[in-house]
Amino acid sequence: MNMATEKVSIPTIGIRYGIIACVLMIVYFIIMVLLGLSDSEVVRFGSHIFVIIAVILAIGTFKRSRGGHMPYLPGLGIGFVVGLVGSALYAAFIFLYAHYIDQDYQNSLRTQDYFGAFLSPLALAGSITLLGLVVGAFTGYTLMMLYDNSGGSFENRKA
Repeated sequence: MNMATEKVSIPTIGIRYGIIACVLMIVYFIIMVLLGLSDSEVVRFGSHIFVIIAVILAIGTFKRSRGGHMPYLPGLGIGFVVGLVGSALYAAFIFLYAHYIDQDYQNSLRTQDYFGAFLSPLALAGSITLLGLVVGAFTGYTLMMLYDNSGGSFENRKA
């Protein structure tokens, strides 16, 4: 194991790529608002593509640091951490935006069925965090299904 391999850990990779996902989601949100597309739920949910991309890149980085071997549980952990960090930071940004900058944004979300009439900025932030966490964890799970070359056999797995 060399020094570069020792420095790569699940929290380090997850936080790094979670921050990258957050920055990209914020840029996407600002562009969406400037173009007047913030009322479109499809466009709003499009921001979570950056969590998917960040998880793919994070797992790829971790896999390369391990000489091409990708253990199953660390891959799931990376997806979870990237989704949690990226979406929690993005949710904090949306909380500040909806609470202090544009309260009409929060009011426009109240008219959507899936949020309901009693949407507070904190509930909005919580729902964004939960969705990002699920997207990140599910992406990690899906990628680990692709990277598992054992075919379900215990004999083919590396110890």
